[in-house]
Amino acid sequence: MRVIFSVYIDFNENEFEKNYDFDKNVKNKKEFKDNYNFLKSYQQKYAQQLGIDYILYENDNNWKEYKKYFENNYSYISKYNIVNFYKIKLMYDLSKTYDEILYLDFDVVPLTNDNIFDSIDFSNSIACKVNYERDPHYYLIYSTASIIRQKEEYYKRTGKTFPERDPIAKYWNCRALLMEKGFNGDNDVYNTGIVLANKDQLNKLNYFDNFDKTLKFMHEVKTNKGLWPSFIQSSFGYDNETLFSFKMKVNNVNLIELDDVWHWSHRKNTNFIPRETKIVHVINKNFESVKNYVKKHNL
Repeated sequence: MRVIFSVYIDFNENEFEKNYDFDKNVKNKKEFKDNYNFLKSYQQKYAQQLGIDYILYENDNNWKEYKKYFENNYSYISKYNIVNFYKIKLMYDLSKTYDEILYLDFDVVPLTNDNIFDSIDFSNSIACKVNYERDPHYYLIYSTASIIRQKEEYYKRTGKTFPERDPIAKYWNCRALLMEKGFNGDNDVYNTGIVLANKDQLNKLNYFDNFDKTLKFMHEVKTNKGLWPSFIQSSFGYDNETLFSFKMKVNNVNLIELDDVWHWSHRKNTNFIPRETKIVHVINKNFESVKNYVKKHNL
C-alpha cells in the first residue's frame, strides 16, 4: 500500500521566534493561508490520479501533544524545528500501515500524472534531494585559516553568523556530530521537502532511535565551547535535515538523489519553472507564479 501525506500547521504569530526569520515566517504564514485550497487540491489530485491515499495533517491533538512534549523537555528547540521532526515521526507512524510513503511539504505542488513510486527504484534506498551546493569544497572553504580568522573577527564584532537553516550551518553541524562519533565528517545536506521511502529503509535509517539522547547530544555539540570556531558552532541547531544526514551516514542508508525534474526548487533567484518539471517545491512561497504556470499549461 502507498500513501502521500503533508503537514500544515497554521502557527500563531506569537509562536515565531523574534529573530532574523520572524518577518519571513509571518509572510509565509499569510501565503500558506491564502493558498491553502490551491496547495491541498494539487497534492490531493496527484494522489487521486495515482489511485492512492492522501492525508493532510493539521493542528490536531496529536500535533499539540507532540509540541507540548518538546516545550516541556526541550524549550530551546524552535516550533519550526519541532514541526519538521513531526513530519518525520508521521512517516514512521504511517509505515505501520503503508509499505511506501511520499512526503510533500505543504509548499510542494505536483505538476505531473507520472507515478513517482514507479518511476524511481527506491527499494533499497531513500529518495531525497541534496541541496544545490553539492561540492563539499563549497563548505570546506570555511576551514581555511584566513577565512576562520575573518569570520571569527566578524562574529565577535557583530554576533552574526550563518542562520541555522543555511545549508552551510547544516553541513558543519552534521560534520561535528559525525566527527564526535568517530566518522570523517563528510556528509550531504538534504532538502526533506520531498521524501520517498519504504518501511524497510525507514527502519534502517532508525531516525528516532534513542531520540532524547540524540537531542541532548546535539545540544552538547552546540553548547560545549572550544571544539569548533565560534562562528561555526553558533550556527548549530536542531534541524531535522542535519539529523537526517547524520543518520543516513551512521546507519549506511543508500541515497537516491531526486533530480531537478522530480524536485524543482523554486527560489527567489530561480523564479521560473522548467517545462520538464514534475514536482515544484515553492521555497520562495511565490504561489501566484505557480498558479500562472499551471493555468498557462492547463495542468
